[in-house]
Amino acid sequence: MGYYVLGDQGQKYGPADIPTLNQWIAEGRIVPHTMLQDEASGGMIAASTIPGLLFLPTASPVSSNYPRYNQAPQYQAPAYTSSSGSSDNGPITLAFAMALVSPILSFFLPIGGLLTAMWGIRSAIRAKDNGHPLGVIAIVACGVAIAFWGFIRIAGIGRGMFLR
Repeated sequence: MGYYVLGDQGQKYGPADIPTLNQWIAEGRIVPHTMLQDEASGGMIAASTIPGLLFLPTASPVSSNYPRYNQAPQYQAPAYTSSSGSSDNGPITLAFAMALVSPILSFFLPIGGLLTAMWGIRSAIRAKDNGHPLGVIAIVACGVAIAFWGFIRIAGIGRGMFLR
């Protein structure tokens, strides 16, 4: 029974039997996620699921002259950098700090909790505009702090309730 090896650009190699495929594995031309097509049925299957294929963790190419079939792209997520190119986490840190401090201030200062949450939203928007992935979450957190401030004001339980 043979298999066709499907390359990156849609090329088809083969059909090749199990010993030939194992040789190509040893040469580094086939990796576990390389797609193969069964010669008899035409079905697609990953190389790692075919019995008899030997994938060794230390297999390395014998020669760089061989083409590599269906290599997975190497992707690394980009690190957050601000528009100035540095990884400045100041605005996002400030936004989350203000979202935490605002509810506490809402009990003691009539307007302190509101101003703190608004400052946090301003910092969160700056972080979001610079591309920080947590910018929207910080905006929502500060919005919740403003809603809490409103609840405290409407319920009348703030403004020095612990100072009586």
